[in-house]
Amino acid sequence: MKLWKVQVVTLLAWFCGISAVQADVKVYDLKFVLYYPQVPPYMYQDAKTQKVVGLVPEVLQDFFQQQNIRVHYVSDNRTRAEHRLYQGEVDAILLAKEWTQHPDQLLFSEPLLQHQDYLFARQPLAAQGKLADWVKGKAICTRQYYVYEVLTPFFQTNDTARVDSSSELTQLKMLLNGRCDFAFMNEHVANWLLHHHFPDQQLYRSAKGFGAVGLTVAFHPRWKPQLAAFNQYLREQQQQGTIAQWLKFYVTKSSEQ
Repeated sequence: MKLWKVQVVTLLAWFCGISAVQADVKVYDLKFVLYYPQVPPYMYQDAKTQKVVGLVPEVLQDFFQQQNIRVHYVSDNRTRAEHRLYQGEVDAILLAKEWTQHPDQLLFSEPLLQHQDYLFARQPLAAQGKLADWVKGKAICTRQYYVYEVLTPFFQTNDTARVDSSSELTQLKMLLNGRCDFAFMNEHVANWLLHHHFPDQQLYRSAKGFGAVGLTVAFHPRWKPQLAAFNQYLREQQQQGTIAQWLKFYVTKSSEQ
């Protein structure tokens, strides 16, 4: 056989080998819940492109590509999404273990980051003040269905009024309109809303945060084989400062970027 024929045969065999390897690569489909109301800067739809963006998709996209996981975002509310995760109808949601009804039925990742809730007000709060003194006889704007352990004792004794709203955006609107004295909110979500929706408004937050919680991904148990690699990937992103960089980017990101 002539040399060029040998080379052609070798080349064809090589391509066939690659095709066979590619054909053997299994692609996993993962349904990740996009909360509605949405939760920027963690995960939300860009108003112009409708693409799902934010800290979480940005940080996790490389991992999903490495693991041959194809992500499908499914919109749902917080309560129904948790129920669907138990049933296996979806695969993953952003959810803290302490906020779940049946944590033993799910798998939880290590935290992407930690966040706290703060009191936000129209007037400065005393730096050395105590929560009990701040909220006594006051009204606090909260999220409907949310459980606030640090505030529950004050709500139960009727010393403090709870004013529920459908979203964090509505919480701040109600605060600015004087419907309540404080808004009790996640620091990162509040920073995003103030930067994007109320850039000309001045609000003040308590010097102290309450109830530190990790931002974790809750998985259906069928994803247990991937959990160790997922956690290792998160640790690497934290050590490299990638998560902190993307958080800052999305909090301050303008709509033109």
